[in-house]
Order: sequence, then C-alpha cells, then structure tokens
Amino acid sequence: MNRRILEALFLALSCILFLGASFFITDKFIASSSPLGLNGERFVAMNSQSAKGKITKPEKNSSLYYRFTTNQKLHLRQEVKANGGISLVATIKTIGGSYDQTAKTLPFQFGFLYDKSSSAGESVAPSNNFVSGDYLMFDRTGISSFRISISVGQDGVVPAGFFLHSSHPCQIEKVVFSGVMVGWDFSSSVPLYAFSDKGGTIEILDGVYADFTNVERLFNSTLLPRITIKMTPTDDIGTWNDQKKLYARYGNDEVTIRRSKKFNTVSLQLAAFTKPYAKIDFGSIDQIQAILLQANEPKLEKRNMGGVLYPLVTDLGLILNWPQDNWRERDYELFEWEEVPHVLFIDFASYKIQSDFLTRLAYFAEKVGYRGTLVSDSFVQTHHGYNAHDYKAKDLAAFFTAASLQEVTLNSKEYLLRDILLANGVIVDAGNGTYAEGEGAVISFSRESSENLRWQFLAHESWHGIYFTSPEFRSEVDTVYDGFDRKSLEFIKVFWETQPGLNYDRNDDYLMRNELMAYIMQQSLPRVAPYITGLAERDSVRQIEGDLASYIRSNGASAFQDAGQELNRWAFENYGFAAGRVHLVYRE
Repeated sequence: MNRRILEALFLALSCILFLGASFFITDKFIASSSPLGLNGERFVAMNSQSAKGKITKPEKNSSLYYRFTTNQKLHLRQEVKANGGISLVATIKTIGGSYDQTAKTLPFQFGFLYDKSSSAGESVAPSNNFVSGDYLMFDRTGISSFRISISVGQDGVVPAGFFLHSSHPCQIEKVVFSGVMVGWDFSSSVPLYAFSDKGGTIEILDGVYADFTNVERLFNSTLLPRITIKMTPTDDIGTWNDQKKLYARYGNDEVTIRRSKKFNTVSLQLAAFTKPYAKIDFGSIDQIQAILLQANEPKLEKRNMGGVLYPLVTDLGLILNWPQDNWRERDYELFEWEEVPHVLFIDFASYKIQSDFLTRLAYFAEKVGYRGTLVSDSFVQTHHGYNAHDYKAKDLAAFFTAASLQEVTLNSKEYLLRDILLANGVIVDAGNGTYAEGEGAVISFSRESSENLRWQFLAHESWHGIYFTSPEFRSEVDTVYDGFDRKSLEFIKVFWETQPGLNYDRNDDYLMRNELMAYIMQQSLPRVAPYITGLAERDSVRQIEGDLASYIRSNGASAFQDAGQELNRWAFENYGFAAGRVHLVYRE
C-alpha cells in the first residue's frame, strides 16, 4: 500500500480513537491467549494480531489490544491502594528493517483500555488520553527499542488493559508494573518515556528539562515524591576549590549540583523545595541522562501513632534550609545521607527536644566520669549534652542494652529513637533484652542553632558519620594521626579534656582520632590554621595550657594545616567533598 495512503489511514484511525468511537469497543473482538503476561498469567489478546504479539503488516492491521485478567486487575487495585498509584511500562521494538525514507511521519499511539458499559453488555474501550510518537524520531538516533510508561494515581480509574496502534512493524517485547513515575531516562540503550494518565507526546527535547506542574494528583498527598537525576559519569570534576557544577531552576529555587567521580545520581526530594510541583530546567547541557519523578515508599509516611521511623534519602546540603512546614513530624525530620548510606541525620525543632532524645546517651557514650552510666531523668533535665550529636552503632546498641538489662525506664523520645534505629538496621534486636550493632550511625543538630553554627555542626558531625562507616577513611585518618606532631596533638587533647562542655575522655583512642579529624575538617582548608590558632589564643586555654598554647601560636598550627591538606585531598578524590563541605547539592 502506498505510504501516503497508509499515513492518511493511520491519521483517520487516530481521529476515531480520539473521539472514542464504538468501532474500537473490543467486545466485538476475539479473546485468546497472549504471548505477553504478568504475575504468571497471560494477558487476554483482543484480536488475532494481538495473539501473535506483533504488528507485521500495519497496512492491514495496525492495532494490538490486550485486556487484563481478573487476577491482574485485582493486583492492580491492590497496588494502587498500597502504594498510592502504579505505572504500566511497555518495551516496544521496531521490526521489519529500515524505514521508508520518503515518509514524513510514522506515528504510533500507546494507551490504556478502560471498562465501558454498552447496550451489548460490559466491554472495554481505548482512553482518549494516550502517548503518541513518531518512529522517524528514533530512526534518526539509531534507537530500535524504547519504553513507555503511563501511570495511574490513587484517585484514578484502574485500567482494564492497554493498546498499541502503529504505522510501522513492531512488537511489544515486555510489560511490567512499576511505581508511579513521570519524566524520562536515557541512561540505558532502551530509553524510557514516562507519562501521567493524561498521556502526551514523545518528542526531541530542545533543552534538558521536565515539567511536573500538573502531576500532583498521581501522588500521595501526605508524602511528597522525589526527583532522580542521573548524570553522565566523568573524572573531570575540577579541583576542590573550583569544582565542576551543574545548575538548574526548579520553580522558584536555584539548584546547584557539584560533580563527583563516585556519585552520578542525585535524589531531590520535593519536600525540600518551596514549590513542590514545578518545572525543572538545566538549560541545554549534555550531562543529564535522566530526570524522573517517582513516589517515595509508603513506609516513609508518618505513623498514626508515634513519630516518623524511616528517613528521606537526600544530600545533606538540602536539609539546612528544608522548609520546616514540609517536615513529616512536628518535633523533628529524619534523613538518610545519600552519599553515605545508613547514616541517619535528625534535624530537631529545638535544643529541648534534642536533649530529650540524646542527652542521657551523650553522658553514657562520651562524657568523662559518666561513661557507661545511665543518668537519671532529673539529671537529663538539668545538664547539657551537646548542641549537636554523633554516635556509632556500637555505642547505640550498648546504651539500649544497658537500659534494658538494668531495668532503667527511658523517656518516650529515647524509646522512639530506639525504634528508629531498629527500623533502619543501625542496631539489631539480639534477644533477651540485648541489642547488637548493625550498620550505620546517627547524627543530629537543632533548628535553634544559628545558620552559621548549623553549617559548622553539619560538617563536624557528618565527618564523624563517614569515620564511623568507612574503613578506608579510618585508615586515612590513622595515617595522619600516627604521623601527627606529638606536641600539637597534646595541645588539642588537653583542650578537649579541660574545656567546659567538652570533657572528652583522652584515654579513648578511637575518640581522639575521630575528633582530631573532625576539628580539622569542620571548616574550609584556608580556615584550619586560623581556627586552631584562635583556640590557642583563648584566655581559658592559655591559662590551662601555657607552653602548649604558645607552641601552637608560634608555628601557626602548621601540623593541623598539613593534616587538613591530606584529609581534604582524600575527601575530594573519594567523595567530591572538601574540608568544611559535606554536600554535593544545595538550593538558593
């Protein structure tokens, strides 16, 4: 058949489809076994072409129709109810050789079938909302297979099946159900185009962007989704003080992403932004491989009774100015560090709330004269722990084991902390009232701290998180510590031991190594020596340390500066971080 006639016929069929004409009501079609299926059951093929699973001669039959079985529809409804929505993802492959180069367009359409009542009884019919595209667009880029996803939200009607109309020979290779998603992913040889239930058009992007302004209905209203950004891997990330960056606008916010050799995927939680549903635009750069909006797991929702147990995965650079109105819990928000998995970060609404959670633990784990001791409730109410905290899994397990075995009743916030740690595997219930260390650590600070202090606390405590969880980093710190100038080391140890509010146990070698690293890495490299020299200039330090303080002032804290350069080099090479900076992403 002449190609122009075929194109005209396909256009006419598209118009009929768009109008929802009864010609396509599939109760008039045959029902037979399909080569495609899901959950151990084949889809119901609604015409002879569908039973073959291919469109081989589109000029004679250009349509595939598949209906879900009763069990498959039940599964769909259950998934929508449990997860807030679902998407159908079909892999489509062109067959039959090259395209007719004289054709101006080779269109196709993919969409859902829905139940429909008619005078003849129950039937199914195509949706007016479908995904359309042009095979010639793929031909120009050498793509023979691609994936299309269409999502159904919690409030949407569960479809009865799906269809494909094609003006070129093709087949549906695979169909799977997945979570709700909107956007695109070109990171593999089979690109993905993900649409809402409203459908849309597959087109060549004239920039790097995705528009999420009208997809809110697809997602759970109480748990905002996340954007996954995939970037092209690269070793060219610049230097620690001139790092390569990508810039994007999301609604009213400006987003900066620093490049890293190790991390090429970034999660942007919509709850971090002032306008959750908006358009994200990177301009015309060629380093973005995917922008995909996806639902968070339902378990991340706040429980009806008790606080949030599971964290939002994010880069730490976004939590400092995370809109507090978007917190899932009034007293705190819980995060997991994307670049350092299993490290939990709790941002508390106030020092008081933080103290209720962590002060007793602080004295048990670190305070000189109290280590291993479970202080009383009245003690917790009248004594200061820290303005920011960090604890490794071993100490957390020991604390809750001691409380259990000694039959010490903890407060409700401490039991909530225990539940959070158990839920995320940081500690493990070992039976008989005991707990074992799992994987990870917990870090915290408070909204009551000033912005400058929060930045400093973020860096200081987060380096502890890496030290707790990375054997490679601990080995690097050991090398620096073992070669450190002994007199300079004695100065900082006396400082930690004697300054009010610190009271570190200098006999704890693990603590000494960890704190030396953090005191160096909590500020940018140029500020390391001035910071340590400033400590040596304090009156209280000069009175206690005398000659040691003079020694530091006389050499300009050179040992600390030298150590900072080595630790900074390692951090940038392995994470893309630097002294004073433990994030790759931030917004303005």
